[in-house]
Amino acid sequence: MKTECSVTRDLLPLYIENMVSTETAQYINEHLKGCDECQRELVNLKEGAELSTTEAKPVQMSDDAKSFKKMMKRMNKQFYSIAYAALIFLIFLGFGWTAGNNLMYNSLIMPVVGIFGYYVFKWKAVYKVPVLLLFIDLAIFAFQLVELGFADTLMWTVLYAIFVLIGVTIAFLLHFALRKEDKK
Repeated sequence: MKTECSVTRDLLPLYIENMVSTETAQYINEHLKGCDECQRELVNLKEGAELSTTEAKPVQMSDDAKSFKKMMKRMNKQFYSIAYAALIFLIFLGFGWTAGNNLMYNSLIMPVVGIFGYYVFKWKAVYKVPVLLLFIDLAIFAFQLVELGFADTLMWTVLYAIFVLIGVTIAFLLHFALRKEDKK
Protein backbone atom coordinates (compact mmCIF):
# COMPACT_ATOMS: atom_id res chain seq x y z
CA MET A 1 0.00 0.00 0.00
CA LYS A 2 1.35 3.40 -0.94
CA THR A 3 2.02 6.12 1.60
CA GLU A 4 -0.63 8.34 -0.02
CA CYS A 5 -3.25 5.65 0.50
CA SER A 6 -2.20 5.19 4.11
CA VAL A 7 -2.44 8.92 4.85
CA THR A 8 -5.77 9.18 3.03
CA ARG A 9 -7.26 6.25 4.94
CA ASP A 10 -6.16 7.79 8.22
CA LEU A 11 -7.91 11.03 7.28
CA LEU A 12 -11.12 9.55 5.83
CA PRO A 13 -13.12 9.50 9.10
CA LEU A 14 -12.33 13.20 9.61
CA TYR A 15 -13.04 13.91 5.94
CA ILE A 16 -16.52 12.37 6.20
CA GLU A 17 -17.29 14.56 9.23
CA ASN A 18 -16.01 17.68 7.42
CA MET A 19 -13.35 18.15 10.10
CA VAL A 20 -10.36 18.68 7.81
CA SER A 21 -8.95 21.88 6.38
CA THR A 22 -9.75 22.85 2.80
CA GLU A 23 -6.21 21.95 1.71
CA THR A 24 -6.53 18.49 3.23
CA ALA A 25 -9.96 18.01 1.65
CA GLN A 26 -8.48 18.94 -1.74
CA TYR A 27 -5.64 16.46 -1.22
CA ILE A 28 -8.12 13.70 -0.36
CA ASN A 29 -10.36 14.56 -3.34
CA GLU A 30 -7.40 14.42 -5.72
CA HIS A 31 -6.30 11.10 -4.30
CA LEU A 32 -9.80 9.61 -4.46
CA LYS A 33 -10.05 10.45 -8.15
CA GLY A 34 -7.21 8.08 -8.94
CA CYS A 35 -7.49 5.36 -6.28
CA ASP A 36 -10.27 2.77 -6.43
CA GLU A 37 -9.30 1.16 -3.09
CA CYS A 38 -9.62 4.41 -1.17
CA GLN A 39 -12.93 5.16 -2.95
CA ARG A 40 -14.27 1.78 -1.75
CA GLU A 41 -13.01 2.58 1.74
CA LEU A 42 -14.86 5.91 1.67
CA VAL A 43 -18.09 4.18 0.59
CA ASN A 44 -17.69 1.57 3.33
CA LEU A 45 -17.15 4.26 5.96
CA LYS A 46 -20.20 6.20 4.81
CA GLU A 47 -22.24 2.99 5.13
CA GLY A 48 -21.02 2.58 8.70
CA ALA A 49 -18.42 -0.12 8.15
CA GLU A 50 -15.17 -0.16 10.05
CA LEU A 51 -11.99 1.17 8.50
CA SER A 52 -10.20 -1.72 6.83
CA THR A 53 -7.40 -3.18 8.84
CA THR A 54 -5.04 -4.14 6.05
CA GLU A 55 -2.31 -2.11 7.74
CA ALA A 56 -3.37 -2.63 11.32
CA LYS A 57 -2.42 -6.29 11.62
CA PRO A 58 -0.45 -6.77 14.81
CA VAL A 59 3.19 -7.48 14.30
CA GLN A 60 4.25 -10.80 15.74
CA MET A 61 6.95 -10.51 18.35
CA SER A 62 10.14 -12.27 17.48
CA ASP A 63 11.51 -14.99 19.70
CA ASP A 64 14.22 -12.61 20.89
CA ALA A 65 11.64 -10.04 21.96
CA LYS A 66 9.60 -12.70 23.76
CA SER A 67 12.61 -14.03 25.63
CA PHE A 68 13.71 -10.49 26.53
CA LYS A 69 10.23 -9.67 27.84
CA LYS A 70 10.20 -12.89 29.85
CA MET A 71 13.65 -12.14 31.29
CA MET A 72 12.60 -8.58 32.26
CA LYS A 73 9.49 -9.92 33.97
CA ARG A 74 11.60 -12.39 35.96
CA MET A 75 14.08 -9.64 36.92
CA ASN A 76 11.23 -7.39 38.04
CA LYS A 77 9.94 -10.16 40.32
CA GLN A 78 13.46 -10.56 41.75
CA PHE A 79 13.71 -6.82 42.43
CA TYR A 80 10.39 -6.92 44.28
CA SER A 81 11.56 -9.90 46.30
CA ILE A 82 14.80 -8.12 47.21
CA ALA A 83 12.92 -4.95 48.17
CA TYR A 84 10.48 -6.94 50.30
CA ALA A 85 13.34 -8.77 52.04
CA ALA A 86 15.12 -5.45 52.64
CA LEU A 87 11.91 -4.03 54.08
CA ILE A 88 11.59 -6.86 56.61
CA PHE A 89 15.31 -6.83 57.42
CA LEU A 90 15.30 -3.09 58.10
CA ILE A 91 12.26 -3.38 60.37
CA PHE A 92 13.98 -6.12 62.39
CA LEU A 93 17.22 -4.14 62.49
CA GLY A 94 15.51 -0.92 63.51
CA PHE A 95 13.45 -2.47 66.25
CA GLY A 96 16.44 -4.48 67.44
CA TRP A 97 18.31 -1.20 67.94
CA THR A 98 15.45 0.28 69.95
CA ALA A 99 16.77 -0.89 73.31
CA GLY A 100 20.42 -0.20 72.50
CA ASN A 101 22.73 2.72 71.89
CA ASN A 102 21.87 2.89 68.17
CA LEU A 103 18.32 4.10 68.75
CA MET A 104 18.77 7.34 66.81
CA TYR A 105 19.60 5.47 63.62
CA ASN A 106 15.94 4.52 63.45
CA SER A 107 15.09 8.08 62.45
CA LEU A 108 16.99 7.23 59.24
CA ILE A 109 16.10 3.56 58.90
CA MET A 110 12.32 3.87 59.20
CA PRO A 111 11.89 6.41 56.36
CA VAL A 112 13.97 4.04 54.20
CA VAL A 113 11.55 1.28 55.22
CA GLY A 114 8.76 3.56 53.97
CA ILE A 115 10.56 4.09 50.66
CA PHE A 116 11.04 0.34 50.16
CA GLY A 117 7.41 -0.14 51.18
CA TYR A 118 6.27 2.32 48.54
CA TYR A 119 8.33 0.47 45.93
CA VAL A 120 6.74 -2.84 46.89
CA PHE A 121 3.14 -1.78 47.65
CA LYS A 122 2.77 1.61 45.85
CA TRP A 123 0.05 3.72 47.51
CA LYS A 124 -1.09 0.77 49.64
CA ALA A 125 2.14 1.21 51.62
CA VAL A 126 0.31 3.86 53.66
CA TYR A 127 -1.46 1.12 55.60
CA LYS A 128 0.37 -2.10 54.71
CA VAL A 129 3.82 -1.09 55.94
CA PRO A 130 2.63 0.17 59.36
CA VAL A 131 0.62 -3.05 59.80
CA LEU A 132 3.68 -5.10 58.80
CA LEU A 133 5.73 -3.03 61.25
CA LEU A 134 3.21 -3.73 64.01
CA PHE A 135 3.21 -7.49 63.36
CA ILE A 136 7.00 -7.70 63.29
CA ASP A 137 7.36 -5.56 66.42
CA LEU A 138 4.80 -7.68 68.26
CA ALA A 139 6.61 -10.84 67.13
CA ILE A 140 9.88 -9.40 68.43
CA PHE A 141 8.14 -8.61 71.73
CA ALA A 142 6.49 -12.05 71.91
CA PHE A 143 9.80 -13.87 71.40
CA GLN A 144 11.48 -11.38 73.77
CA LEU A 145 14.21 -10.49 71.29
CA VAL A 146 14.28 -6.98 72.77
CA GLU A 147 13.84 -6.24 76.45
CA LEU A 148 10.90 -3.84 76.26
CA GLY A 149 7.50 -3.92 77.88
CA PHE A 150 4.31 -4.18 75.87
CA ALA A 151 3.41 -0.50 76.28
CA ASP A 152 6.93 0.53 75.21
CA THR A 153 6.72 -1.76 72.19
CA LEU A 154 3.45 -0.16 71.09
CA MET A 155 4.81 3.35 71.70
CA TRP A 156 7.90 2.70 69.58
CA THR A 157 5.79 1.03 66.89
CA VAL A 158 3.58 4.12 66.62
CA LEU A 159 6.63 6.39 66.49
CA TYR A 160 8.28 4.22 63.84
CA ALA A 161 5.03 4.11 61.87
CA ILE A 162 5.14 7.92 61.71
CA PHE A 163 8.70 7.76 60.35
CA VAL A 164 7.62 5.07 57.87
CA LEU A 165 4.77 7.29 56.64
CA ILE A 166 7.27 10.11 56.14
CA GLY A 167 9.33 7.74 53.98
CA VAL A 168 6.24 6.70 52.00
CA THR A 169 5.40 10.37 51.46
CA ILE A 170 8.94 11.11 50.27
CA ALA A 171 8.82 8.16 47.84
CA PHE A 172 5.41 9.23 46.54
CA LEU A 173 6.55 12.81 46.00
CA LEU A 174 9.68 11.66 44.19
CA HIS A 175 7.64 9.30 42.04
CA PHE A 176 5.14 12.06 41.27
CA ALA A 177 7.86 14.63 40.48
CA LEU A 178 9.87 12.30 38.26
CA ARG A 179 6.77 11.09 36.46
CA LYS A 180 5.79 14.68 35.66
CA GLU A 181 9.25 15.33 34.25
CA ASP A 182 8.96 12.32 31.93
CA LYS A 183 5.72 13.64 30.43
CA LYS A 184 7.19 17.00 29.44
